[in-house]
Amino acid sequence: MCVSFGMESADSAPAAALGRASLLERLLPLKPWLSAESSIGIEEGQSRTRLVCALIGLAGLATIGQFRPLPDLVLFIAIAYPLFAIAYSSHVRVHPAPTRVRRGSAVVVDNLMLSSVAYFGDAFAAYIAFFFLTTVGWGLRFGRHYLFVTSALQIAGMAYNMAFSEYWRQNQMFGAVIIMAMLANTINVSILLRRIGWGNRRLEEKTEEISRLAWQDQLTKLPNRLYFHERLSQTIASADRTPRRIALILFDIDGFKSVNDSLGHEAGDRLLLEISRRVGSRIRQADTFARLGGDEFVVIMDSLRDDADARLVAETILRAIGEIDLFEAQGLRIGASVGVACGSGRREIPDLLKQADGAMYEAKRAGKGCYRFAGSAP
Repeated sequence: MCVSFGMESADSAPAAALGRASLLERLLPLKPWLSAESSIGIEEGQSRTRLVCALIGLAGLATIGQFRPLPDLVLFIAIAYPLFAIAYSSHVRVHPAPTRVRRGSAVVVDNLMLSSVAYFGDAFAAYIAFFFLTTVGWGLRFGRHYLFVTSALQIAGMAYNMAFSEYWRQNQMFGAVIIMAMLANTINVSILLRRIGWGNRRLEEKTEEISRLAWQDQLTKLPNRLYFHERLSQTIASADRTPRRIALILFDIDGFKSVNDSLGHEAGDRLLLEISRRVGSRIRQADTFARLGGDEFVVIMDSLRDDADARLVAETILRAIGEIDLFEAQGLRIGASVGVACGSGRREIPDLLKQADGAMYEAKRAGKGCYRFAGSAP
């Protein structure tokens, strides 16, 4: 029994730690609530806003001080809060990555200072306006979790003031209206944040869809010519940093025109889809397989060990296409003519497409259904 209890206790410690971490994540999440935003940018924006608000609040206290003495606690806040705002801003500049300790301390200090000033009522009650500013600010920047935490602290502060402050005990209705306004403000901002989040997700989905359409061949769903040229440009640029051997394998379909002419374009589309499926399933994940247009396809092979790798892929392409028997009943057989060009370094790679194209036409002149390497015999 003792051993059993000991094991249970040892297992429960990590579980308790995970539970605390999960609670902190729910209360003070660090991940941006709008995924397109930068956490670091939000932290900097919040620190600047706090500095501005601190200056405005200080100016307000200076104005009130012209007409009545400031309580000692208010004088302390007038000194401490601007110093906190400056220290927070400096810390964000030096350590821009968000932390829960920094955010948590800021949430507590922001609302504690405001509640403490509002405690004295009269002209100081005007600082309640900052409650709504900080609620919306924390919510819009950091999401609904921070909105609820901030609102809860503010309502707790007002409840304390109504219980212990002479001014607020005499103005209970005013205090109750403020609390109701805080609740209404929180609900409205929460709905707004939900709608903003939903709209942002929809926008990201549409942006991703548009981007995909721009780079994707609509029939085969393979990368299109635009994507191929972009990928080739990236390969050329990276060849300067890490020289390596690259291969382009260019091929088109022998007999494709006969299929289109005798059976129609729908049959031609079926053939292109079958080719993209069969060839795409047999090349390496690291390679780029794209449709350049019509019945012309290309494979970019990056980081070859030697030219034999390209030879193997060319043979695989010929075999995969040769196995297609969609139109055998109509007496139509198809194949491919394949051109291969290999090169390394920035000087050679840009010419590979032209070389592969020339090699492909050499394969056609050799009788089709075969492959040729640029500049040499197979």
